[in-house]
Amino acid sequence: MSENSIKTDEMRTLEMNAAYLGVTHSYLMQIAGREVARVIIENEDIVGKSIVILCGLGGNGGDGIVAARYLDEAGARVNVYLLGHEKTISNPDTLTNWNILKNLHNIQKAILVTETDVKSCKAIGHADFIIDGLMGFGLHSKLREPLLTAVKAINKSRAIKYSIDMPTGIDSDTGEIHGDAVIADHTVSLHATKTGLTLAQNYSGTNRVVTIGIPREAAYTCGPGDLSYFSRPRKLTAKKGDSGRILIIGGSDVYSGAPALAGMAALRTGSDLVSILVPEPVVSAIREYSPNLMVTSLGARILQPDVVGTAIEMISKNDVIAFGPGLGLHPETMIAVKSIVEKIIELKKPLVLDADGLKAIAHSDVEMNPGKVVLTPHWGELKTIMNVNLGNSENIENRIDRAMDAAKQYNSVILLKGPVDVIADPSGIYKLNRTGVPAMTVGGTGDVLTGIVASLLSRHTNAFRAAAAGAFVSGMAGELAAGKLGEHIVATDCIEKIPEVFHMV
Repeated sequence: MSENSIKTDEMRTLEMNAAYLGVTHSYLMQIAGREVARVIIENEDIVGKSIVILCGLGGNGGDGIVAARYLDEAGARVNVYLLGHEKTISNPDTLTNWNILKNLHNIQKAILVTETDVKSCKAIGHADFIIDGLMGFGLHSKLREPLLTAVKAINKSRAIKYSIDMPTGIDSDTGEIHGDAVIADHTVSLHATKTGLTLAQNYSGTNRVVTIGIPREAAYTCGPGDLSYFSRPRKLTAKKGDSGRILIIGGSDVYSGAPALAGMAALRTGSDLVSILVPEPVVSAIREYSPNLMVTSLGARILQPDVVGTAIEMISKNDVIAFGPGLGLHPETMIAVKSIVEKIIELKKPLVLDADGLKAIAHSDVEMNPGKVVLTPHWGELKTIMNVNLGNSENIENRIDRAMDAAKQYNSVILLKGPVDVIADPSGIYKLNRTGVPAMTVGGTGDVLTGIVASLLSRHTNAFRAAAAGAFVSGMAGELAAGKLGEHIVATDCIEKIPEVFHMV
């Protein structure tokens, strides 16, 4: 249970990642309903008293329906009112619990579909206690009928009022009142206080935070919840380029595959336009990989100081830069990389720095931005950029500590690749990604990861979220590819599975 407030998207992420770990929404609903009932039973003398529970059609309503069983067991006279037709219940777990309630004759039940139904419900005005289970977190617009009329009826009642998670009518992020809101005597916050509640304390009454069974690991394990930030449908008015213009800078006079793989991964992740800026000797080879990639020559055999201007011109025209795949380690390239990275930071462009690009900025004084920059080293590259003995590479606690050290030293997000990826932010937060299979040791999978993270970073999000989701997508795509092809996968097999990962959310 968090002592700090939590935003709507963060709570949804936790619930989805808990389900990914096996703790289903159905299980959480049972605990939440029991905990709501427990708080009321501990606070009040409810034996023989009238309790009216007003339930919406979503998860908050399901929590109230579950609470009804426990309050009935404790000796209260319980009446449950569903606001809307049961055929329109949007949450399958809520529907399951409503159907259970229909088998219980001791608990009175009724459906209120219209404003008139609500106004004619005399039980609301006569109740000793009212439980508001109409809307939980996630409200961001005006209340619709009959919910608005129900809120007004609740507030007119002399009953002691308990709201589940959020008093209905309050925006769970901003605290804004959407038309009207329940003025609760008590709020039972599930798992953590929602941010909006801290901004609308005149409506919350006494706030009690209860645990509902979300495991601690759900907060630091990468899962479908992390991907949910990036799986929303495009607007009908979307135009070319709105979903990301990515520039891959990489390649050398001998390496052509790495930047091409990163570019194709960015496209499969959902970017609209991917440009690749590479030395002249590999331009033709990369163009042959795919007609979807827009390939431009640096006009030189390698990345070197006299072509930095060409790179900067391209950088200014794109949203996110992925820098490093296949660059090589020529001394002139290392000088050019440092100059370009400094310019990217100056232009405030999001950056994913990988492979040989990392070596160029080792021990430099480049001022990074943790909201926009992701560095993606493996253990050996981490050792190079830190220039210290890192200790045991197999100890997960040591890997977390060393990734955090690097994040603070370079003031950027570190995505430390390995059997368990560590995503570390200089603020002190971290996540672990456990997706992936040993078959992904094949060459090119790191370049695929770079392209995925770059694509996600273009979605108007922060670097930490993009890195956590990117690690999950990359590893899961590898798992899906290996599930079909066994140990015989190549990097392009992983790329082709990226869309399937998004379908999981």
